[in-house]
Amino acid sequence: MTKAFVAATQALQQHCRRFDASGLEAKSAALAQVAAAPLPLSAALIGHHEALLFLRAHPSSAAMLRQVEAELARLTRFLQAHRGQHPEALQNHGLPFVATATRYSHDCLRWLLQHPHCRVGFHAWGDPVLDLNAVLRLTLPPLERSYTTAGQGNDDLLESLQVSELQRLPFLVSELSRLDATPFVKDQLFDALDLYVRLEPKRKQFSKAYNRLPMAASFFQTELLRQYEPKAVMNQPLPAPRALDHAGLAEVSQVIRNTLALTARETDPGTYMDLRALQVLDLERGLSVALYGMRPERQMPLESYVGFMLFKNGLAVSYGGAWVLGPRANFGMNIFEPYRGGESGYMMCQVLRAYRQTFGVDFFEVDAHQFGLDNADGIASGAFWFYHRHGFRPLDAELAALAGREAALNQRKPGWRSSERTLLKFTGSNVALNFGGVVPPSVDELCMAVTAWVARHHQGDRVAAERDALQRLATASGAVGSAPAAEQRALSEVALLAQALQVSDMAQWQLLRRMARAKPQDLAAYQRLLLQWFALRSKS
Repeated sequence: MTKAFVAATQALQQHCRRFDASGLEAKSAALAQVAAAPLPLSAALIGHHEALLFLRAHPSSAAMLRQVEAELARLTRFLQAHRGQHPEALQNHGLPFVATATRYSHDCLRWLLQHPHCRVGFHAWGDPVLDLNAVLRLTLPPLERSYTTAGQGNDDLLESLQVSELQRLPFLVSELSRLDATPFVKDQLFDALDLYVRLEPKRKQFSKAYNRLPMAASFFQTELLRQYEPKAVMNQPLPAPRALDHAGLAEVSQVIRNTLALTARETDPGTYMDLRALQVLDLERGLSVALYGMRPERQMPLESYVGFMLFKNGLAVSYGGAWVLGPRANFGMNIFEPYRGGESGYMMCQVLRAYRQTFGVDFFEVDAHQFGLDNADGIASGAFWFYHRHGFRPLDAELAALAGREAALNQRKPGWRSSERTLLKFTGSNVALNFGGVVPPSVDELCMAVTAWVARHHQGDRVAAERDALQRLATASGAVGSAPAAEQRALSEVALLAQALQVSDMAQWQLLRRMARAKPQDLAAYQRLLLQWFALRSKS
């Protein structure tokens, strides 16, 4: 009977990305054959599950959607009935009621410990950089610090502190929470423990198949969109964001964070999400994009790290982010494995459209790793040409010229493929999509200017340089006064930037002050002010 299932699910995987008439029939027939075969408790379920995920995101009809939902329900019941018997090979694939074992940051783990749909337990110590004695010496009450001086191993130390196995994780998370006021120190210490945990789903909602963005209707896919003009898609005005109250924002946030946890991934905007900076844009062909920024204490200097998650018919199909700095953004995108082979290029255009129209970005840069630098898959797939087809060009002039010659050769000789050596050459430069005008400065260039000013005027003394810059800001634009910690950090950033760039115009000074106030409170307002400031800079 297992052979019948394997044959049927292999047929389903073979045909699930076909959208011609015979492919639609083959998918439906394969679904019927799979549904008639008993499910095996083996690794064969992984490929079957991924094919179902693709079909659930790309149903060709209401009838096929019902078939897929029925098979997902059958798979879910089967895995629930066999809890405690799942082979290890099924772990870490986000199947319903199957465990995920990996490591997370302190803040993410604290959130997971309160999660209503999963149970979190200690899994293993990995390869710690610090032992638990070194970490707890900084957090335990003074009367108990002597326990950390006896040279005990991690487990023995916890036993001495009378922490039961069930309380290990809550205890460690609680102890490190004492360092919330210094979040980056806390992160370093917690990461150094290399602590692995195990997530046991309690409800089907904590799975890739049922962790869904609410959708009003399904889009039925009868073909893959291949012909479109990339820049026209990106320049198309966006609809208004989805109307969401606090409960709706919290639901979207949980779907995003569930997705990352179930795929053993973390991003800073996902873990440190600010609900005030979360919005959902419902676009064409069943696509929705969620954009989200970070809490004030986690924001980056000058630029805004804005995460995204892309949904297709409510299922998360891609994630990534953009580091937005006025008209410029560094961009990275990853399509989850089950959904590759669909409309990848069109989906990227829709994500770039969301960033471009929401934040006024004119220049997108992609790191060379995305298309091959220390990335063998990027070379093997020729990912450079994926970006080139969508308007991205190497920043290095010689490599841009080489790309032009290779592209012309491909036009003259259809089917021509660049050599591996040439593709590796292209990784010598990032690529960028420029909508016109001069190349905006990068955050690295601005930081280098600040470093040079500190070295030149303060002999490398950062404390003195920051004090001097803030005083000059106050002199030029009015007394700074007291401000919340996040705003004070932003004031220091813009004050140093103003000195490094020799700002003398009062309008620029006033914009910098307003930027510092807006940065911790309103991502959109901060970006609008930053765009105005860059525009003033270009005229001065």
